[in-house]
Amino acid sequence: MTEEKSPQEFEEIGTRLDALRKRREGEAGATREPGLPLERGAGVGYRVVGELLGGMIFGAEVGWLLDRAFGTKPWFMVVLFLMGAAAGLLSAYRAMMRQDGVGGDESRPGDPGGDAETK
Repeated sequence: MTEEKSPQEFEEIGTRLDALRKRREGEAGATREPGLPLERGAGVGYRVVGELLGGMIFGAEVGWLLDRAFGTKPWFMVVLFLMGAAAGLLSAYRAMMRQDGVGGDESRPGDPGGDAETK
């Protein structure tokens, strides 16, 4: 029912597969969108996690201190924790867009460090 293939046919199939793999790798490299190099992905991931956690922890800590000072347990901590989480998400989003090249190096008028007069 099935035909036996000769070793020569297997070698031919192997060389065709190798050529196809090389061509596919070349196409993938040529059409890769500009952005973050693969080896920097972990560093950006750690930065995003740090921004998220930093915002949440800072907000919760400041809220806890304000609650202790004013005796308003747990309102300041909850509100500032949520505000810190939102700030961390926004900061992480901006960092990711900057790394992807979407945000670019352009600065908005009025930004600290940006030259508002030239825009």
